[in-house]
Amino acid sequence: MDKNNEAKRILVVDDDATMRLLMRHTLKKAGFIVDEAEDGLVALKSFQKNLPDMILLDVMMPGMDGFTTCHKIRKLPNGAHIPILLVTGLDDIDSINKAYEAGATDFITKPITFPLLSHRVRYVLRSSEAINNLGKSEARLAHAQAIAHVGNWEWDLVQDKLYWSDEIYRIFGLRPNQLSPTFDYYVQCIHPEDRGLSEQILNARDNGQAFNFEHRIILPDDVERIVHVQGECSIGEVEGSLQIISLMGTIQDVTERIKNENELRTYRNHLEELVEQRTEELTQANEQLLTANQKAKDANAIKDKFVALVAHDLRSPLAGMLSALEFMATDDETPLDEEHQDIVERLIGIGKSSIQMIGDVLNIGRLQSGKISIETSAVDARAVTANAINHLSYLAKQKGIEISNDVPEGVTLHADKTLYGEVVQNLISNAIKFCSRGQQICCYMPDDKAKHTIAIADTGMGMPEDLLPKLFRVEEKTSRKGTSGEEGTGFGLPFSQDIMQAHQGEISVESELGKGSTFFIFLPEQQNATPDLDQAE
Repeated sequence: MDKNNEAKRILVVDDDATMRLLMRHTLKKAGFIVDEAEDGLVALKSFQKNLPDMILLDVMMPGMDGFTTCHKIRKLPNGAHIPILLVTGLDDIDSINKAYEAGATDFITKPITFPLLSHRVRYVLRSSEAINNLGKSEARLAHAQAIAHVGNWEWDLVQDKLYWSDEIYRIFGLRPNQLSPTFDYYVQCIHPEDRGLSEQILNARDNGQAFNFEHRIILPDDVERIVHVQGECSIGEVEGSLQIISLMGTIQDVTERIKNENELRTYRNHLEELVEQRTEELTQANEQLLTANQKAKDANAIKDKFVALVAHDLRSPLAGMLSALEFMATDDETPLDEEHQDIVERLIGIGKSSIQMIGDVLNIGRLQSGKISIETSAVDARAVTANAINHLSYLAKQKGIEISNDVPEGVTLHADKTLYGEVVQNLISNAIKFCSRGQQICCYMPDDKAKHTIAIADTGMGMPEDLLPKLFRVEEKTSRKGTSGEEGTGFGLPFSQDIMQAHQGEISVESELGKGSTFFIFLPEQQNATPDLDQAE
């Protein structure tokens, strides 16, 4: 059994039971499914019920003959394309024409050669399937052309006949097959200013050149469209010689595409104008910014020079006055009485504070202007803390304050040794200022902070919470008197924060009024650092 025919159903229609028996036996043996009908009416009912793949239909039947039955089947749903093979004993031309007019696919004559019947049926089925597939392909092509607004054409040069697909008719504003197209009609549809482009098609006809161009067309309702035309030649043999026998190509309606391209071009030009205008504005703004920046630099230089001159003019006489006051306070030959001694010591404190303030102002200005640069190296954390404590030990001893260094040995930091040491010293000095006799200051590395953080904690007077955010801003007045009445400039903490920010680090603080403060000095981690073990003196 042929497996390709298992699902094929054949309807055999004949009033002769013997003929139906023979055809059924032959077709079943070949693997087909067979339905039978003894006349036209039964055949119509069987077709609607079973929808066969093919019909073998006898012509000469009582009542409804084969021609009429075939004609009616063609009008039924699903009956337009089913292959119908008429079986007839008539072989005259009129009968054959009548069979095809009724809608027959093909015919066979009696007597039937039954061994060949199954082959004839397979052939008709394959042919019908091929025709159906071709029809579907043509329908898909027509649908695709309609979506893309593109049609195909062919100009038979031998017979001088031009073929247009349905879509080309629609592009030119016509109904499919409304007229027989010619090259002259096509040229007449071209916009008068573009008709010279049609010469490319004639050159292709004469020289075999491919062509590809766009032009405008005018439709019957005077609407103007734009089409893209392309084509090439086909060569064949005519009277023993090779020559160009046809041109074939496509026509596509590109009106919307051209419209969109023109709109995009307009938008692009407008955008380029905006970009050019904005670029000019930014250039002018940048030039103004550069001018303003230069003026600021010049003004800053003048300011630095002025501050330096004023600081020099102030620091020199202050230093002289301070030396004289210290001489008066320590002169054993002419000692001062208690009242005057207290006045002189107060003046000494004021003078030292003034000199320190002048130094802080200069340092902040230099650091912010880049005149003080950061030169990092590996430093030992415990050693730099010990140096700061050593420098302040006399002051702490005078106030009766104990300072402990709990920074572990072997911890390496990557920092500017001098500036970082000044930060540590400033914070320890600040802690001494706000501690009373018997209170403690501890330098250590907290476990709950970043790895390279040194903490300086005191048990002194502490600070109110609203003061903490202002401590490191030079424009804020945060200076307070110490526990022994020490005056401050208010520049020490901002200067220290600037130094740490120049290291990509920072200073933070935690404090509680009446319980003390803790300052945290954070440095980012650096790799492959070797400590300077000679810094501790």
